[in-house]
Amino acid sequence: MQTSTRVAAVIGAFVAAMSVAGPSIAQQDIPWTWNSGDHDGRAKFVAEGEVYHGIEYSHSAYVNWSATGSGSGRWYIPGTGSGAEHTLNLDFPEGKSVTLKVCEEKSGLPDDCSGTKTGVS
Repeated sequence: MQTSTRVAAVIGAFVAAMSVAGPSIAQQDIPWTWNSGDHDGRAKFVAEGEVYHGIEYSHSAYVNWSATGSGSGRWYIPGTGSGAEHTLNLDFPEGKSVTLKVCEEKSGLPDDCSGTKTGVS
């Protein structure tokens, strides 16, 4: 087999493999999102490092989070209502759909929540 034929065969195999694998999904942050209404808390997601950031102003703000195939949970943003920023550092594989929803809790029930926001780890 000639060298040019081998090179063409290798290039053809590479192109075929890339076509099957498909494009990778780009990371997508979720910008700062307030709970609705009286702004008791806010949160964002930073794809680089898979980190949720939260600030609470009412002692009862939390974030419902999820990552496709990696779980979900409720993170009560720590603090004393001072407006200090806190982080929840998780470890998801890249390319996973992630969500956050910021809420205030009143009498043990969700109250005054944002819509669900979506990003990509």
